[in-house]
Amino acid sequence: MTTSTMPQRVIALAAEKGIEWDVLMRGFNAHRLDYDAGFITVDELYALVWRDAGLSVPPETTAAFVKADDESWCFRNERTLAWMRTLKGRGFKIGILTNMAPAFAREHFESKFADFLSLADAAVISGYEGLVKPHREIYDLLRSRIDLPAGDLCFIDDLEKNIVAAREAGWNAIRFVTNDQVESDFERLVAQG
Repeated sequence: MTTSTMPQRVIALAAEKGIEWDVLMRGFNAHRLDYDAGFITVDELYALVWRDAGLSVPPETTAAFVKADDESWCFRNERTLAWMRTLKGRGFKIGILTNMAPAFAREHFESKFADFLSLADAAVISGYEGLVKPHREIYDLLRSRIDLPAGDLCFIDDLEKNIVAAREAGWNAIRFVTNDQVESDFERLVAQG
């Protein structure tokens, strides 16, 4: 895991603005993948969230949510970066597969996570491809770019639906809960051959 959604920022803002967190979760569940695929803008995403909830939200409030949302995706897991460096040193290939809107990738991810990206032998950013996890095609695209058989790949993600999809694509997969757990699970997988 290179980033974490750290929703505390958005949850706190929702409480401050008197908007139920469930309103945002329902809207994100309905529309976030379209945003991550690059089919809609962040302003369109929030307009759909507010519309679905029957809310009229002033533009400055939406702008505050966009800012908090962006900041929540900029958390760096430095331990993951160190682990990636260790794995590269051991001869493993590294791939990055992320659901991320193109504007966010350009404005934040490519600069704030340049050191992560520099370690990648291949990367797939959903918004640049018009594909999203958990759809099979995005896994196949990274597999082709990294040029390894699916059975030689290990996918790590914090969402169960993405883990299930990776396994259905023939990959090994580990659900990220903590750094200790994922590193231990990975070493067990490697030891099994």
